[in-house]
Amino acid sequence: MSRTRGAGEVGRFESPHSPQDTLQVVYAGLASQLSTEEFRATAPGPMATIFISRLSPGGITVTAGNSVETYFAFHVDLTPTANGCAGHAYYDRPEQQIRRWTGNAIKINGGVLMALERASVRTTGWHLG
Repeated sequence: MSRTRGAGEVGRFESPHSPQDTLQVVYAGLASQLSTEEFRATAPGPMATIFISRLSPGGITVTAGNSVETYFAFHVDLTPTANGCAGHAYYDRPEQQIRRWTGNAIKINGGVLMALERASVRTTGWHLG
């Protein structure tokens, strides 16, 4: 796992849980910020919302915006390991370039970190804005 911080990188982690269980932990940390707390991927509509745009064994992406504009996207990628999984959390752009719904972006980031910590997941270099 590379330790070089990308422009939108939030942090990395090593989970003792399976990717499926870790995905549930990540979801628990961000669900309160979703416009609809459904654990499924949806497409944007004409009105701005915060929604899950990707949900797969390889991770989750939460997007804020509408069918015309994306305010930000928060990604968590998961890679299976012999002892659980490794994860990488990042925004689609540097945090200082998030101009709309920044409070929600910060709460998603912090919520995911707190959920990971409650599940005994080891984080590395997590950045809270």
